[in-house]
Amino acid sequence: MGNPTIAASLKSSFRIDCNFDLPTIPVMMSRILRVLDDETASARKMEELILHDQSLSARILKFANSPLYAFRSEVKTISHAITLLGLNLVRSLAIGMSIFNSFTRGARSEAAHLNNLWMHSYGVGVLSQKIWGRRSTRKDAEFAFLCGLLHDLGKVVYFKKATTHYSYVFAQDRSGEQPCISTVEQEYYGISHAPLGAILAERWGFPAALCTVIRRHHSAPDQNAPIVAAVSLADSIVRQAGIGYDGDRRANPEETGPQAVLNCGEEELEQLRSFAEARRKEIEDFFRLVS
Repeated sequence: MGNPTIAASLKSSFRIDCNFDLPTIPVMMSRILRVLDDETASARKMEELILHDQSLSARILKFANSPLYAFRSEVKTISHAITLLGLNLVRSLAIGMSIFNSFTRGARSEAAHLNNLWMHSYGVGVLSQKIWGRRSTRKDAEFAFLCGLLHDLGKVVYFKKATTHYSYVFAQDRSGEQPCISTVEQEYYGISHAPLGAILAERWGFPAALCTVIRRHHSAPDQNAPIVAAVSLADSIVRQAGIGYDGDRRANPEETGPQAVLNCGEEELEQLRSFAEARRKEIEDFFRLVS
């Protein structure tokens, strides 16, 4: 797997165990999470939170004005963005941006890797919303977007805590019989990104359903957890479409399982693959704009 000297020399410098110091929650995200499950939370309250962070405000407006959404007129205010995109989608974007902004602050050599991971995560969010939107309400589909956006949360912890080593691990081109990135993470750090991300999500007070998706998106499919299957299937399709990069290019080992759980036939699967291919350039162009 590349130059073994690099990995071996750094292997013992970072290990996750019971004494591991988890990253603290970003201040802005903490504020947003307070209204995540609040059914009475108003768009005005969300607007006020976002406006307190100029960088976040600017990026939300860039998203709203990008070809990804293609609104007829320019979106000039956060309130207008919330009206057009919906409160839940804006809230999800704000959470994702808060995490990646916080974890990438000061990043240098690993910045390109993190941007690729963010691009991949966004693609999984979009496709998860598409898959779940065919099976549930708009509100549930928007929550599926958040689940897809944050499914790889554990990987940003590795970038934060083992920057040089994980950048090397992440950058490898895995194909054929080479072990998947989760296996490599387990070997080097004592835990793979899915359970690590779930531990962090639970510590930060994320909704239980979101923590479950983060923990189990690489696990064997479960008929009682169809939203996990939706994110897992979206993850595979986005990998194969080449939207960003998450450290692997192959489909998840259990790809046919999520299809069965979701009752997703070959016709729908091809439609989802075509959708991902069609959105790839738009997503890539946008991330080049904001990176």
